[in-house]
Amino acid sequence: MPDWKARVRARVGPLPVDPAREADIIDELAQHAGDHHAELVASGVPDREAVEQALAPLSDRARVAAEIARADCPRGVAARLKPSRYEPAPPAGSANLLVDLARDVRYAARLLQRAPGFTAIALVTLALGIGANAAIFSVLNAVLLRPLPYADPDRLVVVGERNPDGSASNTGYTTFLDWRERARGFEELAMIRSWIPTLMTNGEPERISGMRVTANFFHMLGVKPAIGRDFTAAEDTPSLWRVVVLSDGLWRRRFAADPSAVGRVIMMNDRPYSIVGVMPASFEPLISEHYYQRAEMWALVGYDRSQPFACRSCQHLKAIGRLKAGTPLETARADIDAVQAELRREYPRDYPPDPITVVPLRDELVGRMRPTLALLMGAVGVVLLIACANVANLLLARMASRERDLALRAALGAGRARLVRQLMVESELLALAGGALGVAFSAAAVPLLTHAAPASMSRLAAASLDVRVLGFSLALSLSTALMFGLLPAIRASQIDPQRSLHGDGRKTAHAPTSVARRLLVAADVAMAVVLLIGAGLMIKSVGRLLGVQPGFDPDRVLTMQISMVGNAYAKDEAVLAKTDEMVARLRALPGVEAAAAAGQIPLGGNGDTWGFHVEGRPPGPQDPSVERYSVTPEYFSVMRIPLLRGRLFTDADRAGVEHVIILGEQTARGVFPNGDPLGQHVKIGGTEGPWRTIVGIVGDVRHRALSAPPTMQMYLPQGQVTDSYLTMVMRANGDLATLAGEARRAIWSVAKDVPVYEVAPLADLVSRSVGPRRFVMVLLELFGAVALLMTAIGVYGVIAYSVTERTREIGIRAALGAAPRDIVRLIVGGGLMVVGTGLAIGVLAALAATRFLEGSLYNVSATDPMTFVAVAGVLLLVALAAQGVPIARAMRVDPTVALRQE
Repeated sequence: MPDWKARVRARVGPLPVDPAREADIIDELAQHAGDHHAELVASGVPDREAVEQALAPLSDRARVAAEIARADCPRGVAARLKPSRYEPAPPAGSANLLVDLARDVRYAARLLQRAPGFTAIALVTLALGIGANAAIFSVLNAVLLRPLPYADPDRLVVVGERNPDGSASNTGYTTFLDWRERARGFEELAMIRSWIPTLMTNGEPERISGMRVTANFFHMLGVKPAIGRDFTAAEDTPSLWRVVVLSDGLWRRRFAADPSAVGRVIMMNDRPYSIVGVMPASFEPLISEHYYQRAEMWALVGYDRSQPFACRSCQHLKAIGRLKAGTPLETARADIDAVQAELRREYPRDYPPDPITVVPLRDELVGRMRPTLALLMGAVGVVLLIACANVANLLLARMASRERDLALRAALGAGRARLVRQLMVESELLALAGGALGVAFSAAAVPLLTHAAPASMSRLAAASLDVRVLGFSLALSLSTALMFGLLPAIRASQIDPQRSLHGDGRKTAHAPTSVARRLLVAADVAMAVVLLIGAGLMIKSVGRLLGVQPGFDPDRVLTMQISMVGNAYAKDEAVLAKTDEMVARLRALPGVEAAAAAGQIPLGGNGDTWGFHVEGRPPGPQDPSVERYSVTPEYFSVMRIPLLRGRLFTDADRAGVEHVIILGEQTARGVFPNGDPLGQHVKIGGTEGPWRTIVGIVGDVRHRALSAPPTMQMYLPQGQVTDSYLTMVMRANGDLATLAGEARRAIWSVAKDVPVYEVAPLADLVSRSVGPRRFVMVLLELFGAVALLMTAIGVYGVIAYSVTERTREIGIRAALGAAPRDIVRLIVGGGLMVVGTGLAIGVLAALAATRFLEGSLYNVSATDPMTFVAVAGVLLLVALAAQGVPIARAMRVDPTVALRQE
């Protein structure tokens, strides 16, 4: 291939311009000659003849020098130069596209290398926009697009009474058996429940997150153990259920990936369990914010109808089913609802009138995340649009400096389509390089996202840069080039060679390029307004949520969970004795003001609701379900839950004396709206238990979340209703991290076989309850900050370019007596007009867009006026700050120097 640069330089000789400008001109002419040569060869012209024809327009050195001088001179000089009579030859025909494309890419790469500042800014801008989109898309892909890793996952559903949020609630074992026998729309139905056994290895207890399932659970999902075997139906009985299947992670961590572990007997809760299988590493346990953490071990449910906890109203099991092939969801829902109606007629005291729902398993696991991820994808999409607008602005500014070179190429025969193609190749190369940097950025960002996300955001941990994400990034890069490269390319296609080569060197602020750049900056501002208002609303919402009084004082309180299970704790007396001794040891630690134990605590991520029956009222479905807390006497002091009426528990409230109960305020008001609850008698759970006397009323707490209203609550003495899974709570003056270690040792000094886990300050649990909202808030803050920075850069660029364009005008104004404040007013006025237009458009867009945030806001209107005003004020201040340097430059314009340029 000919060295076109050398041939062009030999033809035109030394040029009457500075060396840098000469290199630019030689590059443009060499590119044009190479293109013309390729077209001639493709049309059948012999190579040697094609070379001569391509270089023929450059043979007249005087004419070429005159054209270059005319391109580089102001109109006053150019008008006195003799115009060229050269008429460029028309294109000879179609060229080899791949050859042309390769040449365009090489030329574009050379141009980008010769403008390192421009290239670096453009690449970083694009990398931020494309990388943010790739990172969020990787999360969306893992959570919503990637199918559940089970056979025919679209046929998997969850069945239960319909909760207010549309999800399916728990059900009872006997009800499940009736569903399985009578329903016709399901191929299989299985049950699951949480299970937290204590595994003893080398004398050390470890709490294992597990799940108890019916024997057909894995078969229904369409998965098999990698080692060993599945459960059998014969084992799913009260006497044979103690067989377990391990997760791959637990098998590797605690059994050193030893295949002979299958068949081994292990001790958990002081009972022997046989390992029958190990699941494959690819198996994904069911995780949901509605229920269950990631399981590492599975055992059988092992129920039958005779057991008291298998009753119809004992709703602690979750039903999962597989629809029959070809059965629509609505048909299955109608089928199970008809079965439930039959059961309601047969057992009216056991079933409320609530309808049954059938929810796709995917929706149950990740349905709540769909609006959040859609919101975040919209936010990063806005960031990308701002990035495209900024890069388009950079290219338009660069176009102004390249306009005469492109006009020279056009005068020498390059067609408009040819110029547009060259500029689009430059844009695509820039976008692909920016996309590659963006993928690298997202590869680093995705692990940070998964680490920062709340544990309740199911499947998010599986986010990664797979083939789909890389394909999305490639498509995004190519389409991005069209978004930011099209406007400069269109501008290039409108170049008039005669006007550009003989035109005025003096620019005005109203040139087409300047108008386009100002419109792009106004679009930047508008999109930044939308993002910043969204971030502002989330900040205000989370702030108000954290300001909600939870009904207790979380400051300086340490929590830790323990479980006392096994033969040593088979009797309540043994559990109670150990609990009392542990609480006493904890209370004696330095800095501890008070210590207590509770079966559960508010915002602890668990729930335990029991039926509530009042003496003298017939029991039935109308009886409420009430959140139950079994606590030791100092619990109310540690948590600082106020006593409203009556008394609190004492050490005398033990087994063998009058059974007592304390109600939350909402329970007392709801159950006894017209009477005094103190002294009344109630039963909890079923109707077989003892009557309990109400001795006190305390303030309500927010149990499920700060954003959720208080539920009905009741408190029982641990000495009368003994829980073996407990949360220890301590109010202390010292450092809670130091206290945590001392508290562990104190508990193990009482019982070495008791695992201690989930150690955390109570304030962290409160903060964790707003985790999903905080996650969205932080990301919107980050995207808003990037948008604000890009907008400031865009405003700076447009105003700085405007000052450069209007240097002569500013000099004339100064020479005619304009005061400095007049110059400032001229510059600032132009900038504020752009920003004001963008603000007006952005506010209107935000009014429409923020309605998608309503589900994530708490006690904040989606059109909160203070947030809108604050964002507008911040953007105005940033815009004014961005104009500081251009204004200073305008103030330094010397009228004499500016006028001399004419």
